[in-house]
Amino acid sequence: MPGTMGNFYIGVSGLQSNQYAMNTTAHNIQNADTPGYSRQQVLLSDIGYVNINMSAKQGWNQSGLGTKIADVRLVRDNLVDRSYRAEFGREQFYQTKYNVLSETEQFFGEMDNSSFRTHMQNLWSAAQELQKESNSIVTRSSFIATAVTFVEQANQIYEQLTTYQMNLNKEIEDQVKRINDIAEDIFKLNQKICKVEGGGIESANDLRDQRDALIDELSGIITTSSIELSGGMVEVYVEGRPLVSLCETYEMEVRQISDSCEYEIPIWSNDKDEVFNLYYAPNAEDKTDTGSLKGIILSRGDWIAKYTDVPVAPEGPVRPVRNNYATNKEYNQAMADYATEYEKYQNEYAEFTKQKEYYNTYLEPYTVNNMIAQFDRLIHGIVTRVNDILCPNKDLEIEDEMGNIRTIRVLDEEAAGYGMGDSNFVQGTELFKRFTVDRYTEKEVTLADGSPKKVKVYNEENEQNFFSLYTLGNLEVNDALLKNPSLLPLTNTMNEELQGAADQLIHMWDEDFASIGPNSLLVSNFMGYYKDMVGDFANRGQMYEGIAESQNKAVQELEIQRQTVVGVSTDEELSNLIRFQQGFNASSRYFTVVSEMVEHLLNKLG
Repeated sequence: MPGTMGNFYIGVSGLQSNQYAMNTTAHNIQNADTPGYSRQQVLLSDIGYVNINMSAKQGWNQSGLGTKIADVRLVRDNLVDRSYRAEFGREQFYQTKYNVLSETEQFFGEMDNSSFRTHMQNLWSAAQELQKESNSIVTRSSFIATAVTFVEQANQIYEQLTTYQMNLNKEIEDQVKRINDIAEDIFKLNQKICKVEGGGIESANDLRDQRDALIDELSGIITTSSIELSGGMVEVYVEGRPLVSLCETYEMEVRQISDSCEYEIPIWSNDKDEVFNLYYAPNAEDKTDTGSLKGIILSRGDWIAKYTDVPVAPEGPVRPVRNNYATNKEYNQAMADYATEYEKYQNEYAEFTKQKEYYNTYLEPYTVNNMIAQFDRLIHGIVTRVNDILCPNKDLEIEDEMGNIRTIRVLDEEAAGYGMGDSNFVQGTELFKRFTVDRYTEKEVTLADGSPKKVKVYNEENEQNFFSLYTLGNLEVNDALLKNPSLLPLTNTMNEELQGAADQLIHMWDEDFASIGPNSLLVSNFMGYYKDMVGDFANRGQMYEGIAESQNKAVQELEIQRQTVVGVSTDEELSNLIRFQQGFNASSRYFTVVSEMVEHLLNKLG
């Protein structure tokens, strides 16, 4: 057996090991309610043995040398951790989209008494009163004042939506900064853990808990994965690229999308590549619908949308019916014209298909931008319909400077009304005006037959020129009508009410207008369109909320699973505390017995 004095070490090893185990157990109990804390488990093992009586034919005996702390293990389940982080990232993605949609929906006032629907109804009601007495200065003034309120409210909603988009930029900046801070903190913790655990003696469990908590937080912001390497260090990847390696961190920054758009997107600082590949809509199948940062970008959009961004399907030509034509020659000519028109329609539909694909990729998933585009389409439809009733246009064939015959649109002077009163007897005064572009430009043109004519040429809308569009942010009520309501062109040449135009201002609200997007076949009038638009975003909000709640339940279930592994049970820890205390007492008693034995030997043997 070992030397007598060596028996002291057996007792000392028991005292030290059980004391350390009691300290660890007490540490667990103290941090039972600490967020992110993982239970630490003490593993004891024997130090070794010495062989005795090796000359015996039947074998030899062994004598133990004591106990030691083999490891203080951090109890975690890596599989549950990975599942938790993936589901938490999806929850944050949909929660972010729901929060953005809920906040922007409030701008339309559907939850209170200031609904935009009310302003549409007021415009319709004012048109009804105008129809009763269209030559009354009172009803004209009331109609124009209602139009002012309508446009002001529409522009206010537009300003709120675009301002909200700009505010999302700040959130993107904050989240990118937080990602960089987390990466730096993980890198520093890696170094500390490596120093502590490099000797193979101690475990830096509390530092590991801090690092795991940071990775958990990071997974809620952006798609995250991690790999633990030797020495206790981890490499962290986001969106498939390294964020934290053994030697460095890879920072992100933001850049403006373009010179003409102040919206920002995150990029990698080292090579300026975009962090996210948003050329296709994120989805659950590809596990790309993850992280609040992506949720913010997919809510904001990459530009300020307008009605021109919503593609409209072309209308196909009507096939001729033989019974509608007197002769075969007329029918054959009609069929030839139909074939030409149908070929043109096919080309237009192919272009529409491309635009629809672009819309579904770059606009439809972007909540706020899509909301702006749909709302702008409604406002554009209303204001242009009113203007076309008051100032109707017609096609006119003219001969240009090169001698070519082409078609332009001009004021239809035969159908257009006049202002009321001799001094206001003018045509072409529109109600809704673009800020810097007049509706018409008076020109002297040469007709196709060679005769000269003075006309009012309509200044066409040009998608490439914002100021040429009847679009939100570029609309106002004509100042000339505000100063003089008598100019409203609802009077005929006999200075009587132009009843047909006044009737159209009412009937336009019952006419088919449009569907809320190229993916919908339901065509509604103006009121129906607004109802469908609000309903569409309400349904999206419910969908996002439902997915977020479902994800939250999944996250909670995984957290419960994780807590069964990493969580501290005070009852279990108290049992361990008693067990280690008894082990400590036993070691202490053993040390006392050995001490008494040595004292006895010294006293007896001198």
